[in-house]
Amino acid sequence: MAKYVTDKALFNVSLRNACLGISIFFLVMLVLGVIARPSYLHSSSSLVGFIIELLANLALLFGVLWSNAWLVLAWLVVAVLFFIHWPIAVLGVIFNYGDYRAAAFFDNVFLILFEYILALVIFGYCSYLVYSYFHQLRNSQSATPHGVVV
Repeated sequence: MAKYVTDKALFNVSLRNACLGISIFFLVMLVLGVIARPSYLHSSSSLVGFIIELLANLALLFGVLWSNAWLVLAWLVVAVLFFIHWPIAVLGVIFNYGDYRAAAFFDNVFLILFEYILALVIFGYCSYLVYSYFHQLRNSQSATPHGVVV
């Protein structure tokens, strides 16, 4: 097994169930975020981000249900985009550019930064679990079937 993967999630939950829970959690949070702030979808950049996030979480959901490593990889690509964007968002909150403060649910800069750090930790752990599941799927698909020894 590779150095940076695991066999189980917290509380001894299998990776498949953890990834299924991650997908459902992010889909529910996406829907609740749009219900709480419907104006989020008015700008075209937010709409594109919403569609990308929705498709990535649906790809993870169906990738887990169908045991398809390529669909799980689609979610990991969006996770890489999140980790690239995160420092830009933090700098946008600190220096007040790009409407990052206006997009947050808080008015206090420190609470917004705490929210972003908490999102980084949660998303980082979820990415770790999804990567481990992707690695597990790739290993199970690459294993050659053995013939029966008589």
